[in-house]
Amino acid sequence: MVDLFKVNVEFAMYLQSANVVVITGKYEGQLTGNVLVDANNLAKKFVVNNVVHMKYKNPEQIKDTISLNLQPDDFEADELVGKCLISPD
Repeated sequence: MVDLFKVNVEFAMYLQSANVVVITGKYEGQLTGNVLVDANNLAKKFVVNNVVHMKYKNPEQIKDTISLNLQPDDFEADELVGKCLISPD
């Protein structure tokens, strides 16, 4: 059984030159699809373009982090900070 993927967003920024929203945060589970939803609003979907960085170890604070590129949609990047995004499966 695969653990449900979830990421607690700690940083989010829209990169206009690449037309992507980059998010970074602590995660659990394995990302297997390309759609995430807001844990508090399952109707709000976020399409993952690609995984930028996985299992980075911050030497000052040991934690697994992940960075994802999301397709921009009808949301502002800074609205994602503090949210928990999960796999809808």
